[in-house]
Amino acid sequence: MIDKRVWGWMFFDWASQPFYTLGLTFVFGPYFAGVSLGYFLELGLEEQAAGARSQALWFWGSALSGLFIALAAPIIGAYADTTGRRMPWLVVFSVVFFTSAWALWYTFPDGSTLVLSLIAFNIALIAIEFALIFTNAVLPSLGTKAEIGRISGNGAALGYWGGVVSLFIVLLLLAENDIGKTLLGIEPILGLDPAAREGTRSVGPFIAVWFAVFMIPYVVYARAPCPPSQGNGIKDAMGDLMAALRGAYER
Repeated sequence: MIDKRVWGWMFFDWASQPFYTLGLTFVFGPYFAGVSLGYFLELGLEEQAAGARSQALWFWGSALSGLFIALAAPIIGAYADTTGRRMPWLVVFSVVFFTSAWALWYTFPDGSTLVLSLIAFNIALIAIEFALIFTNAVLPSLGTKAEIGRISGNGAALGYWGGVVSLFIVLLLLAENDIGKTLLGIEPILGLDPAAREGTRSVGPFIAVWFAVFMIPYVVYARAPCPPSQGNGIKDAMGDLMAALRGAYER
């Protein structure tokens, strides 16, 4: 039987997966591509050139955020392991994620907020990746070495189903197609205006609220007493990181 701390920890995957499923892959990403293409066409570019500009805009946003994550993640991970300060930073990154994800609502069809929306999306991506670092730092305390792999796998499976369930909800009830209908053949619920693509734009607030609601089990059950600090902050974290890198190189 899985204890409450493990269940709480696994709910982070359920809470965060819709960002990748809905935001990155199936709903916001394609919507952003369509809006940016239309925007560059309105500027007078030919279709091929407009498509290239649209793809380049998304690429550079993703590349810069990915590079930042790659450079900062090892330092943040070392900090989490060295100081033991996890929940306060998880709260900070969760708030940043919630705010940035909600801001995707303001991705207007005319492209007037295109750059701001791209910035908000990538801030959300950075925040959720950094939050993941602090949740993963809790994993070793949830079981023995033999159990950790199973716990991690169960969390990933739960997250997968969270993405599937959230995708069906959005496609059936919110995200409209070119004729203003959802997958059920109805207009978006809650009185959202399909002409303004409010059903599709609501994916931002949907992701934010989903995350906030389903992080409750994590906060309630996965919280653990802060372990004794093994260092004094960034300086010691950098020292541990450099030692780990030297060890990896020597191997």
